[in-house]
Amino acid sequence: MSKKVLIVDDDSANVKYLSTVLNENGYTPLSANDGVEGIKRAEEEHPDLIVLDVMMPKKSGFGVFRSLKKSDTLKDIPVIMLTSVQQVIDEGKKGPTDDAAFNEIKDHFLDKMEKIVDNHRSSSDVRPDVFMDKPIDPDEFLKAVSGLLGAA
Repeated sequence: MSKKVLIVDDDSANVKYLSTVLNENGYTPLSANDGVEGIKRAEEEHPDLIVLDVMMPKKSGFGVFRSLKKSDTLKDIPVIMLTSVQQVIDEGKKGPTDDAAFNEIKDHFLDKMEKIVDNHRSSSDVRPDVFMDKPIDPDEFLKAVSGLLGAA
């Protein structure tokens, strides 16, 4: 029986992309469209691995991760955390607008967002097994999956 991988992401194109990569390499992809549905699906399916997007409606990836780690039945499931936050930060810092007040608020927001993500990446109490930045390279993704689960 192939190993089940639950993808929790509100971006349907990303879910389809990762599902295809997993399916073509012998894994069974499962999906959920938001954090609340992700926890429910994990409880129902007990997947071998969970792939979590950071920014989702209803419950963020970090919130889902903390909930999983508090559950006696789900806490040992490895987690790959996906984020496009760094891409958003990099894009946002590319250049100022004509509005100085907006630039100050934007820069403050982006700096704060970057600190939060860095803190979550290095925090010992909230640390996924793998952290990957979007866009996801299929070879790197498969390397991370097989490193956590072994061959399909």
